[in-house]
Amino acid sequence: MGAALCGIVSINGCKEPEPENFGTIRVEMAPANDATVFAGTTRVVATVNYGECLRDWYLNVSPEQQQDGPDGGAVFDEWAERLCTGYDDIPDCEVEEITQTLIENTNVYTLRVTYQINDPSTLAYRELHVGPLPTEEMAGCNPLVELQASGLSGRNGDNQQIWRISTLPGSNEAATGQGAALSVQIVPQ
Repeated sequence: MGAALCGIVSINGCKEPEPENFGTIRVEMAPANDATVFAGTTRVVATVNYGECLRDWYLNVSPEQQQDGPDGGAVFDEWAERLCTGYDDIPDCEVEEITQTLIENTNVYTLRVTYQINDPSTLAYRELHVGPLPTEEMAGCNPLVELQASGLSGRNGDNQQIWRISTLPGSNEAATGQGAALSVQIVPQ
């Protein structure tokens, strides 16, 4: 019906939608024992480490796409709105903050997303979308990020850590457009 409507609305027909230049990786939170591990969670902090492709892309190839760059600011702002609204498999959340860190002399290259959790009962077996991350087409290389054991934590209203990752998947690297989500086991802190 959309294509038919397109033909009626425009003599030239509809343009194909622009390809997405940015996306996310997905992290599924599985309680190791039972879902009560998520009780009291008001905030989740997810941090991924940029692989070599993304380090080079943000620092040398497209520095204008950095979070504080002339083009990157708008991208990061847009994704702050999308991460907790644009997907069906997500917990009840809002993005509190996205922070990109690119410090060459200390080799710190990370993307951290802080989510405000509105209902902790929606966390078990749901997926957090972490981004924005450029697609392979945009970056021109394989834009892998790595999730480490310290890369996901749940915090309570006093900002105290109450849960953490106990087990990472066999492969803890992913890129936009990944197949299965990175499924992590969660245990109390």
